[in-house]
Amino acid sequence: MKLHILASLCLLAVVPVLSAHEFTDLQGRKLDAEILAASGGQVMLKRTADGRTFNVAASSFIPADQKVISDWADANTKYSFDVTYTKKKLNQTRTKRGAVTHEEETWIYKINIRNRQPTAVGDLRVDYWCFRREDSGKGKGAARIETSGSSKVAMIAGSGTATVDTSEVILHKEELAGGYYWANGDSAIQSDGMGGLAVRIFDKNGREVTKWATKDDLLVAAVGKPQANGSKSQFSGTPK
Repeated sequence: MKLHILASLCLLAVVPVLSAHEFTDLQGRKLDAEILAASGGQVMLKRTADGRTFNVAASSFIPADQKVISDWADANTKYSFDVTYTKKKLNQTRTKRGAVTHEEETWIYKINIRNRQPTAVGDLRVDYWCFRREDSGKGKGAARIETSGSSKVAMIAGSGTATVDTSEVILHKEELAGGYYWANGDSAIQSDGMGGLAVRIFDKNGREVTKWATKDDLLVAAVGKPQANGSKSQFSGTPK
């Protein structure tokens, strides 16, 4: 029984030593400490001697210790994000050709990413797909990818936010003058609309850590490597 208790006490005494590491800074000074968090080039350490915690730049240590910090971050960093968005109209043009008035609007989505963790995270890649909904006047247009892209986010502070602007989405509207109608019987007004947004967030190793969309079915189309591919297609009906 005494042997069992002694062994347990020895084990408890060893655990803090195993969880700590001897760091060496660029001036050759030594520090025994445990890593509590590491992200965005910063590391939070807990000093073994007195339990004090502090943040320091990972680059202040020798390369071998920087790798220790990087490996720890890869294995232990937690990600949790809230994704929201707003829409912003950049400009609008209006021209008239014969009986048809053409309007073109340029919009973007502003993707807002909130870090739900209390510690900073960094080296993120945000891929996005923007959808445009064609409407022939019957309100039944399908959402199709208008453009897509990718942005780097260097760091989001603990409980902080970052905003990513998407590529431009071009919307078209055509309206017939009174007394005219489309040969195919469509409404006198044909108009595009913003069709939704899909977002995928990856860490520096290419591991997906968050996916989000205005509608879940848009994620099915939001795959592969994003690239700006706006179709900018216009309606092609013939008025009579």
